[in-house]
Amino acid sequence: MTKDKYFVANAGDSWCLLVKKNGEFIWLSEDHKPDNPKEFERICNAKGFVNDGRVNSNLNLSRAIGDMQYKQNPNLKPEE
Repeated sequence: MTKDKYFVANAGDSWCLLVKKNGEFIWLSEDHKPDNPKEFERICNAKGFVNDGRVNSNLNLSRAIGDMQYKQNPNLKPEE
């Protein structure tokens, strides 16, 4: 955090909120759940599938750290 900037990273199932003195809050991160439309599209473009809220019927989050079996398409950039 600097005087005018916040740097936020999202890892796993964690969330980041900025809570104001009055109790109001601002979301600083977003879920990477498989049923999120952008995540669903990214998974399908990578030749994966979503079944019952799980990636390839296994993971229930769409951006796992590690889990290299989900990241084997050499034609896609890491963020894809």
